[in-house]
Parts: sequence; structure tokens; C-alpha cells
Amino acid sequence: MPGFVKRNWRLKLLAIVLAIVSWAGVVLATNPPGTRSVSIAVPQPPSPDVSLPAGYLLTQAIPNLTVDITGTQDHLNSFTKNSLQVTVDYDVIKALGNHVPATVRLPVKITNTDPNIVLDDPPTSIQAEVDSTGTATEPVHIEVSHAPPVGYQDSTMQATPVAVTATGREHELVGMVVKTQQIDLSNQRANFGATIAVYPYSSQGQLLSDVSLTPATVNVAIIVVGVDTSRTSSVLLGGITGAAGGTQVIVAYSPMTVTLTGSQDIINGASLATVTTGGIDIAGQTGTVIYKVPIETPTGITASPSSVSVTVTVTLLPTPTPAATSPSPSPSPGG
Repeated sequence: MPGFVKRNWRLKLLAIVLAIVSWAGVVLATNPPGTRSVSIAVPQPPSPDVSLPAGYLLTQAIPNLTVDITGTQDHLNSFTKNSLQVTVDYDVIKALGNHVPATVRLPVKITNTDPNIVLDDPPTSIQAEVDSTGTATEPVHIEVSHAPPVGYQDSTMQATPVAVTATGREHELVGMVVKTQQIDLSNQRANFGATIAVYPYSSQGQLLSDVSLTPATVNVAIIVVGVDTSRTSSVLLGGITGAAGGTQVIVAYSPMTVTLTGSQDIINGASLATVTTGGIDIAGQTGTVIYKVPIETPTGITASPSSVSVTVTVTLLPTPTPAATSPSPSPSPGG
């Protein structure tokens, strides 16, 4: 047996090596190695597990990291991003002191928990844009996109609270303006009241997405009042009732026009080209009587004068004279 093992041992060793190489070639042909790029998120505030040094903030989100991984095709296909954990050393920001805003390189570490995958030259740092935080108390400006309809106008506006606290980049808080969302009063004929969101804007009118407001809403109350105007309107008499039979009624009144004053959107209506007085009951009247009759107007409209003088004269119609009758002719003789 020992002689068999030793006999042509070089040839046997070569055969074993060739067999191993052939086996590896078959395996690699069906499951070849490869490289794949994956994008992984960078943990950053606001997050329960990540915070910046006090007094600093990121002025923009840090983009995902691209990492190359290598392994067999089967292992690459079964790989999940959960196998990679990213850790960022945000404490380096403290070294900036007051030299902000600034761009800083932060050390980053990527831990791989998948034993079948190898990281290919993973990144060791990331770039972050950093600024210092600040707070400011700013008054709330109420923004109206459309005025009330014709005949109405906004009188007073009140926001509660009148000011809010802004927190964000210290350099953006300078000249910042807090405005409510646009309020449309184009159909508002009564007082307006609602809870309205508020937003921070730069002095150039740009919305500041990285500035937060506390509170984020305010209660807005807007007094809307009618705009008064005047017009001339003709007076029509109301009904006259109670006239007795056999009488003649003559009516005269003054003035024949009045001035109406009230809300513009009501008073300009075509229905107010004329106004009517109240009715008069002349039952039992004889002779001439002057009545003071009020002018009827819609609610919110006043007339000047508010009444007219109506002179009513009642006279008896003359009794007609009976027509004369002719005598009957005498009978003729011999008739």
C-alpha cells in the first residue's frame, strides 16, 4: 500500500489539483463572483437615535451613500441593505465654533453583518452643510388674496396670538417675515373667523423650509362691514282702501322721490328703483285729510325723508236728476 501511494506521486498530485480546478471552474461558472452598488441612507436628525451638538443644525439633508459590495451571484441576490449599518460622528461639528455656516467632512463608519459579502473600498467620510440655530419672535401678518365682494370691505384684522416663535438657521432669521396662508374673502359678507396656518418667508419672499414656527397656526378674526352708498328712488303709493260707494277720491302726495342710504350691494339692485309707502284706510272719511305715511324699505336701508304726506280728498258724487216723463195722449173721438 505505501508503495502504491508513492508510486507516480507527482502524477497523482497533478490529477488532484486538476480535479480541484475543474470543480472550482464548474462552481464559478454557475455562481460567478460579482460586484454591485447599493445606496444606503445616512442617519441624521431629526431622529430618535441621532442628534447634533446643541446649537447646530444641518442646512440640507445629507444624500445617501453609494457602497460597492462583492460576493458570489447568489449572495449578491440575497443581500439586503439591513446588513449595513451607518454611523456618523456628528460631534466633529463642535470644532466649527462660531465659524458657520460651513461645509464640514464628518467621519462615517459602515458595519457589515453579512459574512458572505465584502465591502469594496467603502467611504470613510461624508460632507455636511452646517449652520447655527437661533430663535426669534415675529409678528404675524394676515394675508388676504381676494377682497370682500362689492358692497363690503374688511374693517379690522386680528391674529391670536399676534406673534409666534421661529426656530431655525440663525442667518435666515434676519429679516424673516411670518405670514398666514392666503385668505379668500371674495364671498365673505359676514365676519370671518378661522384657524389658519402660518409660514416663514425670507425678506425676498422665499418660503423658508428649514425654519419651524411655534405655534404653527393662529386664530384669525376679520371684521367685514357693508359699504354704505346712496341713490334716489321714486315713491309709489301703497293701496288706498275703504272708499264708500258714491264717492270720488282724489289723491296727491309729496315728495315723489326720496334718497335711500344703505349697503352698496343691496341698494344698487334694480328692485330699489322705486319704493312703496304703506297703505291708507279711508273708511268713513269725507272731505280732505292729510296722512303721514311711512316708506317701506328693506332691512338695512333707510329713506330720507322716511315718510310722505298724502292728501286724500273724498267728495260725494252728484245725485243724477230723474228724466221728465211725457203725458199720455187723450183718446180720439170715436175711438
